[in-house]
Amino acid sequence: MKGLKVKPSQYDAYIKSTTHGMEEALKGQFYEYFCYNELLQNNEEIKIVKSNYVERKITGNFTHSKDGKIVYTSRGMNIAEFDVLGIKNDIIYWWEITRSKSIDSKNFKRKMILLNKLFPNYKKVFCVITPYEFEQKLFFNNIIIPEPDYENYFNDGYFKFNKLIKNCISLKEFEKKSTKYDYIDDLITYSHDYFDNRNYEALENLENYILIERLYDIKEIKNLKFRYFEIKSQTSGFIELVGKKIKKDGSSLISHQQKKIQHEIKLLLKRLEYTMQ
Repeated sequence: MKGLKVKPSQYDAYIKSTTHGMEEALKGQFYEYFCYNELLQNNEEIKIVKSNYVERKITGNFTHSKDGKIVYTSRGMNIAEFDVLGIKNDIIYWWEITRSKSIDSKNFKRKMILLNKLFPNYKKVFCVITPYEFEQKLFFNNIIIPEPDYENYFNDGYFKFNKLIKNCISLKEFEKKSTKYDYIDDLITYSHDYFDNRNYEALENLENYILIERLYDIKEIKNLKFRYFEIKSQTSGFIELVGKKIKKDGSSLISHQQKKIQHEIKLLLKRLEYTMQ
């Protein structure tokens, strides 16, 4: 089967700059491939979603990223990334693979919220794959898969996937089993509920149920200054558009925060214009 032998996206950068950081990044990609192969060999009863290296041209809310992640996007908003997904009968399987000893459990919870919205009638089985054991108690399952000998991978630059990958379910078929989730419509609904209906109590515990981080005053959002509400911290204030920059409560935001809010507001305004036609 063609396409089983792949070169990680980090490999060429590693050859150009053989730093410790680049080496660790490349090991991370090879470890993900290695664990994917292990999952294929040990879970033949589960329809694991195909890797992007044998299924590239995908259209829909679920797509593949260049570095092998499964990405869910809603109206142009990147909602979450998954390492490996699978399905068996009425169960959705989800694996995250990491060599890091720093685990972002909040990010895992956010992804589980999304899966619960997309597959409301399915049970969920979540597991983190690592090359070591955790000392602290975890809310999720943990599989230990020792790291491979990276030397041959580094010398050759390629990794060969197990032929069992041909039995995997396509990402397109996997998406057909899901319901649609509209992030922007959700954002509009909850924003109206807070700022117009003043339904404050209903929002106090929503952090564990919705994917939205921040609500906006929809009636004022076309102005240069408008109110916002942070769900996690239960705090509110003002966002101000100053040229091409955004200020939050009078302070400038760091680059990635600014880009995220700008993108969110742009999509929100586009959706509002469409619904008012």
